[in-house]
Amino acid sequence: MSDLRDTIPVEDLTEVQPTAAADAGYDAWKEKKIRAALKQADDRSSMVPAKKVWERFGFER
Repeated sequence: MSDLRDTIPVEDLTEVQPTAAADAGYDAWKEKKIRAALKQADDRSSMVPAKKVWERFGFER
């Protein structure tokens, strides 16, 4: 086993790192992207059927 378990506290491995917490712009962008995707999913007529996606990417063999 590794000696890292003894040298790195669990809190350091599970807490949000300061650099990640400081990037509020990323969080805002991500939330905006998710909200737009949810709104787009409401209109299923504009979505590409899964069968066509599978065929287009060659997964149907």
